[in-house]
Amino acid sequence: MSEKLPSIIVTGASGIVGRGFLEAAKEDYLIYAIARRPQKEAGVLPHPNIKWIQVDIGNWISLRWVMHNIKRQGGADFLFHLAGYYDFDYEDHPEYDRTNINGTRYVLEQAKILRVKRFLFASSTAACNFPQSGGTVNEKSPLDAEYKYAVSKRKCEEMVRDSSHWFPCSIIRFAAVFTDWCEYGPLYMFLNTWFSRKWNAKILGGKGESAVPYIHSNDLNKLILTILKKNRELPNYDVYIASPDGATSHKELFEAATRLYFGSRVTPFYFPKLLALPGVYVRDILGRLIGHRPFERPWMIKYVDLKLNVDASYTREALKWEPTPRYHILRRLLYMIEKMKLDPTEWNRKNRFALKRIVLRPNLMIFEAMVRLKEEMVEDIKRTLLSPSRCDDFSNYQMLKPEDLDWNINIIYQLISASVRNRDRMLLLNYELDLAQIRFKEGFSLREVCIALLEVGKVIIKKLMDEPELQKIKQLIHDCITLTIQLTVDEVEAAYEKWYTQGNYDHVPAQRDIEDKLKELETFYHQP
Repeated sequence: MSEKLPSIIVTGASGIVGRGFLEAAKEDYLIYAIARRPQKEAGVLPHPNIKWIQVDIGNWISLRWVMHNIKRQGGADFLFHLAGYYDFDYEDHPEYDRTNINGTRYVLEQAKILRVKRFLFASSTAACNFPQSGGTVNEKSPLDAEYKYAVSKRKCEEMVRDSSHWFPCSIIRFAAVFTDWCEYGPLYMFLNTWFSRKWNAKILGGKGESAVPYIHSNDLNKLILTILKKNRELPNYDVYIASPDGATSHKELFEAATRLYFGSRVTPFYFPKLLALPGVYVRDILGRLIGHRPFERPWMIKYVDLKLNVDASYTREALKWEPTPRYHILRRLLYMIEKMKLDPTEWNRKNRFALKRIVLRPNLMIFEAMVRLKEEMVEDIKRTLLSPSRCDDFSNYQMLKPEDLDWNINIIYQLISASVRNRDRMLLLNYELDLAQIRFKEGFSLREVCIALLEVGKVIIKKLMDEPELQKIKQLIHDCITLTIQLTVDEVEAAYEKWYTQGNYDHVPAQRDIEDKLKELETFYHQP
């Protein structure tokens, strides 16, 4: 990564906004991309300017360590906080407090330590109450909606405002963000229904006037990049709205989308609000009973025929930024529908991914337990290898200098924990082959190297199985640890056979070479 580029930390990098921003900014910024999901699962291609760091911002210890290592690497100029929890159940969920509120507090504390030049916070226009008929929401409007997500955003905005005494802060209230693949849950569900042969394919609630603002991810990226470029010109604290003016109704979307899809006008059937309410309740109850709730929730009836009209004139003037006409939702539907027709598999994959809300990452729970128990486990592994009763199994390990044995155990442990965290078994395999080559040259037998690996796995699994919070994921512990080590043992056996046959191991890496190769990996994936 070039040291000449400005750097930025992006939390929530695996989401629709995060992925789009990484693509737009990767040539001009060094990006520390923080996410719960692994990079491969998020669909973000490797790039020399993107450092992917899998961490849960709701875990204070892990987040602090990651930020500490970013500071050691030179720090970051900016921090763009996107990470947050949201679902369409409209019900209380502990993640609103743990991730949205506590996670934001943790990130702000680290931004203060990093002394960032500007902190950007992703908020939402949806946290505002819908205005009275003919009214609009703007940058000064309070986040006065009372459902849990809105309350969490309001508290976060208050924390960001208070933090602007320490470093410049910009709050960006997003409209509904979409891409050329759609990737906005409600719109995806609408289109799938309207283009189907289902009984409700032509039904619109109320008069079809329910309306929210939409913004294309490309326009959103331009706004974010504008804030970064104008950093020195902007005030220490301000609120911006990422949205065109007005809002787009269900009726407008239905008419445009069905005409483009079917090639002719489709007349919708308007279902009165009072009649819709009991039907939605009944469907929701039946959905709960069979374990497959419909997308429509009873709370949505409240918003039938209400319009979240936006006035973003202040943002346009302050940033000299304008939404691009060709990216307006009604114009971009044509491109969106063509994508759907040409590649329906990818269309559904991307949209289902966008709808997916994974609160708990079991592999991160295992990793965090390994971090917490590292000292105990390393000591247990050392006692196993040095046990007098195991001298026949580990005679060469017992002859190593204490510092070399410590190094070897710590490296193996760190690689296993990295494999768990990143859900990438090849991490252990690739580095263990280098270590095995050193052991081969030093006269370690294949049996001794493989048994040592298996014993390391046994110690780790035994400790993890005793942890109360991991009791429900014992099979995953087995998959993450045992299978990873078994794969590595099989490859070490194949490598030993090759070295014995060829009798040539001139190109054996030195311990120092391995340390250099692991330096970057250790920085972001392990605690000391």
